[in-house]
Amino acid sequence: RGLQDYDERMGALIQVVEGEPFGRYYLPQVSGVAFSRNLYRWAPQIRREDGFVRMVWGLGTRAVERVGNDYPRLVALSHPLLRPSSDPKSVRRYSQQYVDLIDLEHNDLRTLPIREVLTSRYPPLRYLAQMDEEDFFVSLRSSVLNSENPRLVLTFEELLRRTDFAEKMRTILRLLEQSYNTPVDLEFTVRLNNLNAPKPQVEITVLQCRPQSHLLTTTGAQFPSNLPVQDVIFATCFVVPDGQIRGVRYVVYVPAQGYFSLPTMESRFRLKRAIGRLNAALVSETFICVGPGRWGSSNSDLGVPVDYGDIYNSRALVEVSGMGIGPAPEPSLGTHFFQDILESQIYPLAIHVGEEQSSFNTAFFDQTPNRVKERIPIEDDLVPALRLVDVEDFRPGYRIHLVMSDERSQALAYLVKK
Repeated sequence: RGLQDYDERMGALIQVVEGEPFGRYYLPQVSGVAFSRNLYRWAPQIRREDGFVRMVWGLGTRAVERVGNDYPRLVALSHPLLRPSSDPKSVRRYSQQYVDLIDLEHNDLRTLPIREVLTSRYPPLRYLAQMDEEDFFVSLRSSVLNSENPRLVLTFEELLRRTDFAEKMRTILRLLEQSYNTPVDLEFTVRLNNLNAPKPQVEITVLQCRPQSHLLTTTGAQFPSNLPVQDVIFATCFVVPDGQIRGVRYVVYVPAQGYFSLPTMESRFRLKRAIGRLNAALVSETFICVGPGRWGSSNSDLGVPVDYGDIYNSRALVEVSGMGIGPAPEPSLGTHFFQDILESQIYPLAIHVGEEQSSFNTAFFDQTPNRVKERIPIEDDLVPALRLVDVEDFRPGYRIHLVMSDERSQALAYLVKK
């Protein structure tokens, strides 16, 4: 690179590609990336210190790198069978659709639809896939499938249920974290041996290990001391992720009274479409969404029935509950489209107004001008249910800084000079 005044030597690392042949292809049975600290908790019972895994069938590139058209299986190692959503439609939607592998005939890397590769002849099939029966999933008890049945879905359910993969991975991560003296992430492959045994042997190969990269980029956020109460926009201590969002200019806010006053399902779905238009209009801005109950609920009595496509430009989804805010369901923390918001790094938060360690600045949310009509056309009956708050209206020259720490179990949104 011409940065030194002497001859530079290139270092090359050559590794064996872990895997095995299957017909004309070469691929590992399972691969992925594991983290010794779980930064993506979607339920309060998940233990952060037990770690987290993103796993796929085939080469691990689809688990290590975020791809727009596919999803890995997410595993909280403290509760390996606990999904963000167990609804069959969500399981189907957030299952792996493509596989990365080596084509031995053409000697190149390829990405193929799983249905072009996965067949009943694949030895560990029953541990990786289940049969989609529309309303539920059935584990495979036979290698006889109807015409290489297209209803196979990669769930990894039996791998997690019938082997000690999760226990072994927790142990590996704990030992590596102790040795590194810092949280770690690692890339791995899995091979199942003695497949006909009641409990196959799990062989885990560690490909590389390093200090937990995402943790390094999200931690270190400073919580201000002696912050005036009037500078706090909101605070919460419920299942807080790690991260920070700087320079928030706008807040898309759905007031509880305005939303629950909408008289019909049709009006609430018109509101959903208006939020989608506002999301598109704010594409170049840094904004967060705040609303009552569960974002993305299919039951509009429990929260705003948005889809991921209506909020994907937002940086955070904040669910508000408590006194005077309609029904008080358990916060969903974005589980209706958890993998989408995880891939997009949209932070889910929940605030229970009235709890001692929570706060919500009603003056900021309710007493500032509503700028929504300046951004999108909207029907008059929806205006009380959708507010666009410009931080400049509340305090000129300021922005919101949102800082979150799972270790402190605290999230704080406060005003800072831009």
